[in-house]
Amino acid sequence: MQMRRWVATAAALLAAACGGGGGESPAGGDTVPETLSAWGLFADARAQRPAEGVHLYRVIAPLYSDHTSKYRFIRLPPGGRIGWRDEGPWDFPPGTVVAKTFAMPLDQRDPAQGERLLETRLLVRAGDGWVPHTYVWNEEQTEATRVVAGKRMPIEWIPFDGRPRQLTYRVPNTNQCHGCHGKDESIDLLGVRAAQVDRDGQIERFASLGLFDVEPPAARSRLVDPFGDAPLEQRARAYLEANCAHCHRDGGAAGETGLWLSVETERPVDYGVCRRPFSAGAATGGRPFDIVPGHPEQSVMVYRMASSDPEIKMPELPTQIPHDEAVELISAWIAAMEPAGCP
Repeated sequence: MQMRRWVATAAALLAAACGGGGGESPAGGDTVPETLSAWGLFADARAQRPAEGVHLYRVIAPLYSDHTSKYRFIRLPPGGRIGWRDEGPWDFPPGTVVAKTFAMPLDQRDPAQGERLLETRLLVRAGDGWVPHTYVWNEEQTEATRVVAGKRMPIEWIPFDGRPRQLTYRVPNTNQCHGCHGKDESIDLLGVRAAQVDRDGQIERFASLGLFDVEPPAARSRLVDPFGDAPLEQRARAYLEANCAHCHRDGGAAGETGLWLSVETERPVDYGVCRRPFSAGAATGGRPFDIVPGHPEQSVMVYRMASSDPEIKMPELPTQIPHDEAVELISAWIAAMEPAGCP
């Protein structure tokens, strides 16, 4: 019942979001568009070039999703402004559309080879929350069609090591959106916040366009690039924030585990140091602590990040392929911790 109400409310708001007349949504009436093109988000969808009034943005610490690249967009309703928040997701008016396209580079060694568009996910701000919609691109890369029950897509690409690889890419069903975006009983934004968007002058650009309800403060906290040149601990914590904390937080899907991985978590035991996991079961691999200072090989966190076994691996979604660079990063962080070992 709640989802039907969200959909109806979101559809009624789409006319304002898209500049439509007569109170109709892009698909007409109060229905949700079956095609991505009906939303009018792109001037050139194949090139992921946004239409006028749609704002492209990037984040500092991206979510890893099996080596896919991502394109992120925001469209506000006419006259709408972003409610600035120093911490947490920004506040958006009803009718806002936040979109993210997933694409797989054909050859990671050579970006000029192009990529295959896989899916575009939307979060639409309705009157009482965010409503998710997912669209899957066709083989011709000319249109994306709405799916609710998810989909499996065989894809091929060449990684940096030069060895061709195959994967059955998994498009989540609508209910699975709550697994990452869920906060208590609602759906929340993840990357659209100051700490993630504060790169390459993006916040200043948004401010110059009048997109915020207030002038952003000059002093702002921000994440660091996990694979940049910031201190090791900051980079490791930023990676966990972007890839794990959406579940491992108060009100998140893994909030009851007591392992909280946001950068705001201060006590080492709360983010895993010498902490005994009480809900992982056999997925610990016989290791007694989430993090054993000085010993990544003894740490549950590294064991689960390095696994591709669905019963062991973390994060549960959306990955199938371990993120080797992240395993190296978290291993180096743990190895540098002193004193070594747990009581």
